[in-house]
Amino acid sequence: MQHPKITLKAPFAWIGGKSKLADDIVSLFPNHRLYVEVFGGALNVLYRKPCTTKHSEVVNDINGELINLHRAIRTNPQSLSMYLSTLLISRELFADILSGRMKPRNNIERAAFYFYLLSQSFGAKGTTFAMNAKSGRRPKDIYKDFGQWSKRLKFVTIENMSFDKLIRTYDADDAFFYCDPPYVSTEKYYQHTGGFGEAEHRQLSELLHGIKGKFLLSYNDCELVRELYADMKITSTKEINYTLRGSGSKKAVREVFISNY
Repeated sequence: MQHPKITLKAPFAWIGGKSKLADDIVSLFPNHRLYVEVFGGALNVLYRKPCTTKHSEVVNDINGELINLHRAIRTNPQSLSMYLSTLLISRELFADILSGRMKPRNNIERAAFYFYLLSQSFGAKGTTFAMNAKSGRRPKDIYKDFGQWSKRLKFVTIENMSFDKLIRTYDADDAFFYCDPPYVSTEKYYQHTGGFGEAEHRQLSELLHGIKGKFLLSYNDCELVRELYADMKITSTKEINYTLRGSGSKKAVREVFISNY
């Protein structure tokens, strides 16, 4: 059976999403039998990665709401689209969903509510309704045909584990792990992680230093990261322009890629 050979952009935005670097990241992948995306987020990298029958693919995130959304996109794309089309874009509905006053009756509605919060919030943080006088932003159309993303995910295993459990579960000589963890000093922006701080950054480094397989890691360029991976291959990315919230101005930054190959 042939896998669908398609590359896509992620169907929703995500904090720290790799939309601007995804093609560069994929170009660095080594040969492998098993692909494992440890901190999946919106799956920007997976969606830019060509699909092939030569290897298996696993994506993961500790955020259960996010994983439920990915699973709904894969298994019930039409039902998810239809329910989203019934939702009015309003500050009141956003507040009702965020507070839990409006409760989902099933996993399709649960996925739709999470997609709604991501799509209608500042920076896809899911916490603040994005339309106000200062932003000048128009409401986003939340209707989306998820069919093409469903096809891409058809043969992908979707896990909901901690990063350490996932790495231990799938480590093998021919496994390749792509890791895009919360960046140092930005951890507070990520929800449903169970807590991620310096201890977790150090734990991830210790795990990756001991695996049988290969890994590629995306990180912000900072002292802690340089310390933890001083013995690994570290290269700087191209400059990426990020819009600064509230000002409309852009800031150019470089990140780093780290690998053991």
